[in-house]
Amino acid sequence: MVEPRRLTQAEWAALSPGLARALRRARVSPAIIARAHPAARLAGLWRGRTPILARPNSIWWPRAPADLAGDGRAMAVLQHELQHVLDYAEGFLSAARYLASPRHWTYACALQPDLSWQALGAEQRAALAERFWLAEHGLSQEDPEAFRALIPWARACAS
Repeated sequence: MVEPRRLTQAEWAALSPGLARALRRARVSPAIIARAHPAARLAGLWRGRTPILARPNSIWWPRAPADLAGDGRAMAVLQHELQHVLDYAEGFLSAARYLASPRHWTYACALQPDLSWQALGAEQRAALAERFWLAEHGLSQEDPEAFRALIPWARACAS
């Protein structure tokens, strides 16, 4: 049995500051479980791979390393999953709400000036949080300011 682990200090430090603050404000203490959630195994049958799955405070990440902070792409994915954790904590997301609404299943999202955070589905929010992390760290060509204009927790920490 794989025991859940809390985020390391290095992982907390590597997150976008606004997301880290939003999680703490929501009194979330995320845990990473280095194995697949049973529902993720089922999803893997039709997806061809077992996905990482976030459920209220837990991120079920098959074979997750002991610390993700040294891997930029992994940290971006962690930020994606932590956006789901935040959405659970703030009441935007639940398992039933996710399954009942196809809008939550869509990842693609173009950054546009008239885009509304509240109108986005769960995967779009998480994908934007991931892309923001990559942009903040120079791992994509996207402008971090475009994300700060959209994501409430990012806007709150604009420099």
